[in-house]
Amino acid sequence: MDATVAERRKSRKYDILLLGATGYTGSLTAEYIARHLPTDLKWAIAGRSRSKLEALAKKLNAIDSKRSQPVIEVVSLENGTQLDSAIKDCKVCISVVSYHQIGETVVRSCIENGTDYLDVAGDVPLLRKFVDKYHEAAINARVALIHVCGVFSAPHDLLTWATVRKLAEETSLRAKEVVLSVTELELSPSGGTAQSLMADSTHDPQALEQAKQPWILSPIKGTQTSESTNFLGIRQESSIGLLSASSISAGQNRAVVHRTWGLLQGTNQEYGPNFQFNEYEKVSSTAAGLLRMLNTSLLNTLLGFKLFRSIAKLFLPAPGEGPDVEKTRYSRVKFEAVAIADVNDGSVPPRAYASFSYPSGAYHTTALFLAQGAASLLYTRSLEGRIAGGCLTPAFLGDDLIRWVQEAGATFKVNLI
Repeated sequence: MDATVAERRKSRKYDILLLGATGYTGSLTAEYIARHLPTDLKWAIAGRSRSKLEALAKKLNAIDSKRSQPVIEVVSLENGTQLDSAIKDCKVCISVVSYHQIGETVVRSCIENGTDYLDVAGDVPLLRKFVDKYHEAAINARVALIHVCGVFSAPHDLLTWATVRKLAEETSLRAKEVVLSVTELELSPSGGTAQSLMADSTHDPQALEQAKQPWILSPIKGTQTSESTNFLGIRQESSIGLLSASSISAGQNRAVVHRTWGLLQGTNQEYGPNFQFNEYEKVSSTAAGLLRMLNTSLLNTLLGFKLFRSIAKLFLPAPGEGPDVEKTRYSRVKFEAVAIADVNDGSVPPRAYASFSYPSGAYHTTALFLAQGAASLLYTRSLEGRIAGGCLTPAFLGDDLIRWVQEAGATFKVNLI
């Protein structure tokens, strides 16, 4: 761990502050911490409502009354003094708040108070804003801001990092492409996710168009080097199966993974100069893939209309609500990835394969990554590329985060094929 970071942490009251703890994802993350993180953890749950925080604390005590219980911090997120005071008291802040409303305030406070940070903010224009305004300041403050550390991006970024490294270790070749498959993922949106989807579509048209650029979050621009599908939007990858270009998170994760690539180019050449990331959904047939693509395209189009968003709000969960926790606890999440070597001699390029699976649903998986990502920052804080801080991605927690999620019951495998 960085000596400067270790020194400033000595007098901190809390190891972890969970901000937005009473929301749907926040509550799941709090329960996850209570079940899985070390029992002597010094932590706090924070939000606006004391009554909701007390109800959550009672629930956490019932999970394990012998462990260190969280302190309740009532924080008006619009009150800068209260927010700064809570963040200054902690070593790592998990932020599960309305990112479009007060996300930037939390980021700025973490930088000013020397507190490492994790979120699940997946809005590309918003992430671009964070990068432009706060990356250099976070580097100078030696603060790690780990963005999109949930089910929609963390497995993708880590699988990509693991496969390109395996390829380099076993063959000394760089990766030209990583193909990722969303193999199993049942999703009923929470109120927070629904709110984010609605907010994403309200950006001005220029920002939305820029967000489609593969390297919009990367400090350097790459080159499109291969066709990602056939004319139907379908791709066959021998080690994974039939794939459809219908993943709703493909654009977001292309930008996130390419940011990892861009930031590591000066210290890690395993990705290769021609690297690109492409994400798909695994499908049973071409017809099923075409139907998925039609549904995704229709949803994206409808979200652009204010009337549709207004009607959709009547049927979607309210903030703080979400799918039945127990029903989703036992649905599996699985992702697969293949890194393809960059060769120019006409031979079949070597490949590295990796898979991630977790025996619980999407939001449980997000809780896993947020809690274990915070544990990685708290206990080890070994950032890839020896980077001191900045607006970073889950892959910068590397092997340490993979170890933490494996110890919590996730399966993460990687091998050369």
